[in-house]
Amino acid sequence: MKITLEIEDLDYGSVVAALLPMVHEKFDKEDGSVGTKILSKLTALSPSIAKKMVNLLPRDTQNEIAVLLINKNKEKIVDIATKLAREKNVSVKIGNLEAEL
Repeated sequence: MKITLEIEDLDYGSVVAALLPMVHEKFDKEDGSVGTKILSKLTALSPSIAKKMVNLLPRDTQNEIAVLLINKNKEKIVDIATKLAREKNVSVKIGNLEAEL
């Protein structure tokens, strides 16, 4: 079974503040994407400053950054979702999580 979740509004700064500290590897600046170049610089900042900076970026760039962070942290997000389901007595196994534009 496949379930699609479409997000209409998102606090991009909060996504960055929550997920950026979990990213231990560096982003490849050479891949050419604006989001990757920005994320490589944001990893050196505190989450609160990174949140403020991301909220000032254009929406397309915010979307790209959110997709990159979600995909980099998908295993951790799946673990969190599974634990939340278990707390509600829902048995679920999430096969994959992938964000795309």
